[in-house]
Amino acid sequence: MKKLFHAVGLIDEKCIGCTKCLMNCPVEAIRVKNGKAVIYNEKCIDCGECIKVCPYGAHVAIRNSLEDITRYKKKIVIPSVTLYSQFGKQVEPAAINEALLKLGFDEVFDITFACDIASEIIKKDIDKAEKPAISTLCPTVIRLVETEYPSIVSHLVKMLTPIEISALLIREKYQSQGYKNEEIGIFFLTPCPSWVTKISEISKNENIRINGAISISDIYPKLLKHIKSKNNETNSHISKTGLLWAYSGGQCEAIGVENSISVDGIKNVIKVLSDVENGRLDDIDYIEVLACPNGCAGGLLLVENPYNAERITKSIIDKLDFTYQIHDFSHIESKLVSDEGEKEVKYKVPVDFESAVKMIKSMNNIINILPGTDCGLCGSPSCKAFAEDVVKGLASIEDCKFISSGGFKNEG
Repeated sequence: MKKLFHAVGLIDEKCIGCTKCLMNCPVEAIRVKNGKAVIYNEKCIDCGECIKVCPYGAHVAIRNSLEDITRYKKKIVIPSVTLYSQFGKQVEPAAINEALLKLGFDEVFDITFACDIASEIIKKDIDKAEKPAISTLCPTVIRLVETEYPSIVSHLVKMLTPIEISALLIREKYQSQGYKNEEIGIFFLTPCPSWVTKISEISKNENIRINGAISISDIYPKLLKHIKSKNNETNSHISKTGLLWAYSGGQCEAIGVENSISVDGIKNVIKVLSDVENGRLDDIDYIEVLACPNGCAGGLLLVENPYNAERITKSIIDKLDFTYQIHDFSHIESKLVSDEGEKEVKYKVPVDFESAVKMIKSMNNIINILPGTDCGLCGSPSCKAFAEDVVKGLASIEDCKFISSGGFKNEG
């Protein structure tokens, strides 16, 4: 089986097996074995919750460094729309873009252009997905649907994200100028670890290849050295509707879908996806789902408080009077459709129905003899997760401290 790459990693030397990550992982992807945390890659969705709660810095986000851009002849940066809210409302996007050029990039690509393209495509194609249509901006949400809710994959809007659209347009531009694909280095300034994983996955596609993801929190102090405290000239080439994608609810506003809801925070997202799976939200046209609190503005690799970041973004938007007019995108639309919903998904139980029934029965039999306290002493986050581990051969029933000590007997 091919090994999955994940941007959330673990430094074994720093881990003391405290179980905080174990108890806070929303998809139960972490176990504690021999006094150390173990991440089950097939379950991990790169939400970064373990990084947030680990008091010892054992969980880390893998990402690129600024030095990596020197390997390319042409260096283009795609800043996340969240970047512009990290320096206060007095610093205009133009000043931030200028600072990026001083760090060695040849071009700062305006991602708000790609956001406006994405908005127009969603307006046109939203009815092609099963209702309620689910946004595919957040890689963590896509991974969550694939691993935990495979029955609602048909609800995902099949299109590329603004980041991938940006990469496509950049490569077309520089290839037309005579540059070879390997000479073009495209880097995304990311607000979260999940985009590092996503970029690794899409790198196989030469047309939308992104060469790396640099954390905004890493590049922040370097940018500060080149940013003036104030810049009174507004960058008219930043789209106000594109900037809406920075926070929860902004995407729905940009698209103009009234019969919609916006959900942020991984636990809230899980509740809503469960409702979709159970058919409780069939009267909704579109759901904007973002794993981080307050959407991308709450990304783990940002500096600013997510709610203040939203305030700053809205302040910048109020100063802008520009939106890209996307009249005709038919010449590139065929390239912008994602096969995200078509690719093979990894089910939680075996695809074979008979095997699945046997597995569930075995799990239930084990659950019935467990104490049900979800104490975590076995190294699994819950009794249900432990039962699944036992059935899969990843744990022994004797790992349960209650059973091994004779505190609970199986009378069956």
